[in-house]
Amino acid sequence: MRLNHAELIEHERKYPAGQKDGYAGYLTYLDELRAEFYAQFLETKTPKQASVNEVIAAFGEAPPEEFTEPYDLTPEGLELTSKTVQRKYVVRFKNIRRSWAILLQHMPELIVEGAAPRDVLEMSTAHGATLEILRHFGHRVVGNDFANFLGRKEGADSRFRGVNEVDLTQMKDDHHLNRGDGTIERWPYQPIIESLGLDVRLFDAGHVPYPFERKSFDTVLCFDALEHYCHPKDWMAIIGEFTRLARQSVLVITNPVQGHLVDDADYMGHFHAFQTAMRRYDRDGFQCIHAGINRNQLTVYKLMRLGSAKLKPAK
Repeated sequence: MRLNHAELIEHERKYPAGQKDGYAGYLTYLDELRAEFYAQFLETKTPKQASVNEVIAAFGEAPPEEFTEPYDLTPEGLELTSKTVQRKYVVRFKNIRRSWAILLQHMPELIVEGAAPRDVLEMSTAHGATLEILRHFGHRVVGNDFANFLGRKEGADSRFRGVNEVDLTQMKDDHHLNRGDGTIERWPYQPIIESLGLDVRLFDAGHVPYPFERKSFDTVLCFDALEHYCHPKDWMAIIGEFTRLARQSVLVITNPVQGHLVDDADYMGHFHAFQTAMRRYDRDGFQCIHAGINRNQLTVYKLMRLGSAKLKPAK
C-alpha cells in the first residue's frame, strides 16, 4: 500500500530507522549486510554500485540514533510539503543515510568527533540532512535554497539559461508558491527546514556573485544541484564562485545526465568539457584531488586548496 506524506512520517515514528526493532535492529542489519556484501564481491564479476546502506555497512559507522526521530511538521507545513516534496524525501532517516554515505566517502574529515569546527556552506540544501549531520559534529553551517524552476506548469526553466541570465524572481515557479513580483519568500522544503531550525538563505544560485564575502567558508558543498542553475557551458563560472567563497575545500556532485539529453550534442559537448575542466582544475590555489563515478557517470569532484599560505576569513 502506498503511504501518503503524513503516513510516512507516522510510520517512521512507529518504526525508527525503518526497522521493527528500531535503531538496534538497523545496526544488526548493517552488520549482516556488510558480511553479505563482501561475500557477493568474492562470488561475482558483475559490476554493482553499492547501495546507501551497503556504503554505510562497508564503513562500519552508522548515523547517530538521534536522527531516527521523524520530522515534526505543523499541519500547515505537512500540507505544503505534501504538495511540493516527493514522498521519498519526507522520511528523515532515509535523507540522513543518503547524506551520511556521501560524507563518509568524500568528506570524512567533516564527520570526525572532536575535529575543529568549520564554516560550511551547502548549496541547494533541500531537506537539510547534510547540514543536520554537520551541525551534529559541531560545524557552523549555512544552507542555500530557492523555489523550483524546472519548467513545470508553464513556469520558467533554469537549466538551459546562461549564468546571470533570466531573473527568476519575476517568473512563476513550478509550485506557484511565489507571486513573480521580484521576491522569493517560499520554497518547497521550507516547513522541514524551519522545523529543524537550520539557517538557509534564499537566493538564485544561477546568478553570481552570491551574497557572501570572499573566503567566508572553509568548505562549500553542492550535491545534485549544479545542473539546475544554468546550462553546462557556464558551470565553470559557478565553480569559480564556490572557490571564491571557500578557504579549504569544495565538493561538487552533479546528477547524471538525463536520458533525453544524451542525444543533445551541444549539451553533451559542454558537459564533457566541464568534466575535463574539473579533472584538470588548478586555479586560485585550488586543485582537483579526486574525481569519481556515481551512478555510472563521472559526476564527483573534490577541489582542495593546496597552497601553503593560510587564508583568513573576510571581516
